[in-house]
Formats: sequence, C-alpha cells, structure tokens
Amino acid sequence: MPRFNVAIVGGGLCGLVLALALEKYAPDVDYQIYEAAAELTTAGAGIGIQHRTMFVLRELGLEPALLKISGNGQNERLSILYRKSDQKDGFTFHETDASEPNWTFHRGELQRVFIDHIRHKERIHLRKRFVSFTPSQDGTGPIELAFEDGSKVLCDVLVGADGIKSGVRAAMYARLADVAQAAGRHEEARSLRSRIPAVFSGNVAYRGLLARPPAGEGERRPLNMSHVIIHMGKNKHVVTYPISQGRILNVAAIVSQPELAGTVHEGPWTVDVAQDEAVAPYVGWEPDVEEFMQSMGSWSKWAINVVKDLPTFVDGRTALVGDAAHSMAPFQGAGAGQGFEDVLMLGMLLGHPSVRQDNVQIALAIYDQTRRPVAQKVAAVSLETGFIHSMIAPGLEGLTPELSAAGKGITEEQLKELGDKLERLKDWRRGTTTMADCQTALRMVGEAISGSKPRFEARL
Repeated sequence: MPRFNVAIVGGGLCGLVLALALEKYAPDVDYQIYEAAAELTTAGAGIGIQHRTMFVLRELGLEPALLKISGNGQNERLSILYRKSDQKDGFTFHETDASEPNWTFHRGELQRVFIDHIRHKERIHLRKRFVSFTPSQDGTGPIELAFEDGSKVLCDVLVGADGIKSGVRAAMYARLADVAQAAGRHEEARSLRSRIPAVFSGNVAYRGLLARPPAGEGERRPLNMSHVIIHMGKNKHVVTYPISQGRILNVAAIVSQPELAGTVHEGPWTVDVAQDEAVAPYVGWEPDVEEFMQSMGSWSKWAINVVKDLPTFVDGRTALVGDAAHSMAPFQGAGAGQGFEDVLMLGMLLGHPSVRQDNVQIALAIYDQTRRPVAQKVAAVSLETGFIHSMIAPGLEGLTPELSAAGKGITEEQLKELGDKLERLKDWRRGTTTMADCQTALRMVGEAISGSKPRFEARL
C-alpha cells in the first residue's frame, strides 16, 4: 500500500527524471505521469550539461549509459573555447580550465536513456492533456485533475513538469490570484496573474543540426568537433558543439536585443526559416562560421522565452519543477540541469520516512524554500552570460557591429575582462553539487515534522 500518490503532469525530461528519483528514493510512493503527446518522441537538438547536472544523473545510476552517447566519439567531455569571430581573422581569446567538464548530448538520445531506465513504464499515460485541477475544500483531501478528453483522476500531490507553457502553473497562479482578489489584495492579484505567461528574453536562436563525416585515421578533427565553441560578435554569437558521438554538429546562432527583454513575444515561438534568413546576420564572420552556416540543410528560429521569477513554486500540495517553475535562457548550459536538481530534491523529500499524505505540504514548502533561490539566481546569471556572449556589457557601449567586424573598438584587455567575467559567472557551479542542499532540506523536513523546529506554514 503506497504512502500517497503523485501525479506528474508532463512526460518531458524533468517528468521522466522525477519518476527515476521517486523509484530510487520513494519506492513506497505511487506516481503516474500524464503526457499530452501521443508518443514520447526522441526528436530534438543538442543539449550541454556541466558537472552539477551530471552529478544528479550519476546519483540516479545513469552515467554509464550516458557516457556511451556523449561527446564527439573520442572524448566524453569537452572544454569551451571563446572566439572573437565576427571578423575574417577570428581568434581564440579565452579557454575554460580543462578540469571543468562539459558533456554534450542529442536531446532525443538523452530522453531515450531516461525512458529505458524507468521500471514502471506502465505508469506513463499518453494523450492526457491537462486542463485544470481542483483541491479539496479543506486542503486535506485528494486533488482532482481534469484532462481534455473528459477524464479525471485523483492524487495526493500534483507536480507540474509541463514546461514553459505550463498549464499547471497557469491554473495554480490563477487560483492564488483569485484568493488575493477575494481578500481585497488587488495589486497582489495583478502581480500573480502576470507570472502566468512567459516573457521574451531578448534573444532569438537559429538552430540546426549538421551531419559531420567521421575523421579519417590521422586526420585532424575540425575545431568545432573537438570543443564547445562560443563564436562571439557584437549583438550576436554562435554556439557549436558535437553530439551523437561526433556524428552531428549542433549549431545555435543567437541574435540579441536586450531592449526587448521582458516583453511579450508576438507570433509563434518556433518556426522553420529559409537559410538566407539564418545566414544573413553572420556574413563576413570568420571562414569556419560561414562554412558551417552555409552548409546547414534546414534551420528553425526560436524565440527564447523565460518564466518571470515566481514568488513560490508551491501551493499546498501542488508543486512546479523545471521549466514550469523557472524556464531560463540556455547560456549557462543549466536549464535542464536546474530542473534535474529540482526533481532529485523532490524525490528525496517525498521519500523521507516521516512524510505522509497529511503532512506532505511541509516537504513541498521546504523544497520551495531551498530550490527557488538557487534556480532563480542561475536564471539571472544565464541571461547575463548570453548578453556577454553577444558582447553586450558595461564598457562596450561604444562598440558597434561595424567597428567589431573591422577588428576595432575593443582591446585585448577588454576581451580578457570578458573572459574573466564569464568565468566568474560560473562560480555558482564550481566544486559544488546539489547534495548539500538536499541533505539540509531532508534535515529540515525531519525537524519540522517531529516538532523540534517550528512547523512551516504551508499554503493550503
């Protein structure tokens, strides 16, 4: 007999990793995954992760399988090069410490590893598009979930892992706003409703995948197949790295407009575009960049949207994780990783032997208190990192695209300062893992439930 049951809305990366965490840390807690799609597709582009993220996946027993699909076929981990590339004679001006590992994957291959390691695949329910949830009147009974097909299910804990356009976030924040409005807190209600839609980050990405033939014996691999490379230019940058064991080059070409950050992006978020549109901003860049940009068979254009900082990830026995809680810009290679840190902690807290259906909201409140500040700090750092990649930073206000393309307007010392700044922005992840926070949160749960510390006033 399970202690309680968890409904996971969303069968993407975070939903699947939460299932793995529950299977390991909370085997006596039932979970069910409800996914809107008709199948768990393994399509997608590249994804890079750093050691904090790999720590989570290692804890869940996934590392051996992941190392078989990571990197470029020769190295499972890659270092990062920063190049001044918006001129014909591009050059490397900074390289990360080789001791700081980065792993690169095809997102679809990563998802397949997660699916393969889930023991209870019968708990994944497809074609279940979430519509709404209704808590019990006193907050202690089951939560009712409603789906587009007219079906309903009950759960003790609801976890929204349904991405940046999260229906769970929309329903949760609409409910919080209604409560504030009814109490006469009209400004609070307005602020809560403003957290429902995502906003534009000020960055657009042209994304594509380029098949690369394997290097022959004794043949030197192209630089972009042996490193993660940030090709930097004024108001633009291009990120490249190999995936699928070096068979594919992942390309993300970014155009930055910081003045638009925080606005609502009009039109579709993702659309296929002609090659001319994707290539045009990078004409005149160093030859390597022009070569792979011109060689791409197809491009998609992504408006990079983000979730505003939320005042809470939790309402009673409903919790948000991953992009539903803190969708962020990708420039620290940490968006998925922060979601994995969410679900590792959540799985451990729900597995705490003192947590039951009648006190689980205490564990969720501690999850919110512990994870939210970390994830929101990383989101802010990620956005700042992206603008620096596009050479938008204090002291560079006078640098124009024309000057930069001519190799003027920025000194070697300023480039060194950019490299140093980019390294400082990674300090949050150096030599750290999320385990210390998880252990602290577990101790807090035990103390709160036992009464040795003041109980959390969880939302109902």
